[in-house]
Amino acid sequence: MKEYVCVQVGHHKEIGKAIEEYEREGWSLHTYQATGPYMGEINHYLLFEREKGKKIPSSVKAAAAAAAATT
Repeated sequence: MKEYVCVQVGHHKEIGKAIEEYEREGWSLHTYQATGPYMGEINHYLLFEREKGKKIPSSVKAAAAAAAATT
C-alpha cells in the first residue's frame, strides 16, 4: 500500500533541495503544482509517494512547522 505526503515549498529555489531530501528517505515525486496570483507570492506543492511505513525527514518537518508558524 502507498502513502502520500504533500509539501509546500515557499521559494522555487528550494524545490530541488526538498526533492533530494525526500528521495533520500525513500519517497518519489508524484506530482508538482504551482499556484498563486500573477504578481504575488507563488506557492509550490510537491506530492510524494512511497511504500507505507517509512518516516518523513526531520529537517522537512521542522521547515514545515516554521513555515506554518509564520502564517
